[in-house]
Amino acid sequence: MKFTLTLQALEKNAVLPINYQYPLSAWIYRVLEYGDPVLAQLLHQEGYVEGNRRYKFYSFSELRTVKHLIERDRLILLHPEVSFSIHFLAEHAAQVMVMGLFKEAGAFFLGDKVSGSKFVIRSIQMDMLPPLGESIDLFTVSPVVVSTVINTPEGKLSREYLRPFDEAYPAQIIGNLERKFAAAQTAGLIAGNSGGAHFELLSNEAKEKKIDLMAGTPQYTRVRGYKYRFRLYGSPELLKLALLAGVGEKNAMGFGGVELTRPLRNTN
Repeated sequence: MKFTLTLQALEKNAVLPINYQYPLSAWIYRVLEYGDPVLAQLLHQEGYVEGNRRYKFYSFSELRTVKHLIERDRLILLHPEVSFSIHFLAEHAAQVMVMGLFKEAGAFFLGDKVSGSKFVIRSIQMDMLPPLGESIDLFTVSPVVVSTVINTPEGKLSREYLRPFDEAYPAQIIGNLERKFAAAQTAGLIAGNSGGAHFELLSNEAKEKKIDLMAGTPQYTRVRGYKYRFRLYGSPELLKLALLAGVGEKNAMGFGGVELTRPLRNTN
């Protein structure tokens, strides 16, 4: 299930950190906690397990602004409205999100220790997925992160971020999806099989984005992701997983959100 949320700033020329992914993910967690503290704790602390990896099975887009400008590491809204989409694989988690949004009826703060602004929820639109075949064309609505751990010449482990044009990239994308599929199957969130998944890059170029997460804390990290268009082959269940849970890494932190090149059918 997909939600599109439109937020309205309560002040003129509202300011957000340009690296807003972590504050936005923290707000989403709080909304889930309002709806169901037990589920929120499961998603936040444990997730759905496959091997030594944990997945939360939701993804969200970048913020979409009407008009803005950037000053250093700040995003200044020249129009009070911003919107973003959030996708859930689990129907129960989607229902909890709705309950939490109704409880979060008042103003809320979005930002970091340096600056931020108060917003209210102006509108919520809910959409269901259309019937899926065995391939879909997708575009990224938040950067896709794919990485591997390598040994440096000094004998230390280092994380290397891959580009969509790297030879190992498709296998990493598909391997990540298949691990998520196995975890979702174990959790009873999805059935069937992955159907021989295959990744095909459609873009001649990919837009690189470097994003700082949790700046100013011991958990600080800089990640690198890419935005592009691609075609994904596989079973309808695997394609559903990709659309709702996201592709690549760190989906619940605001990376790897994807949407169909054709709009989803409105349920209203």
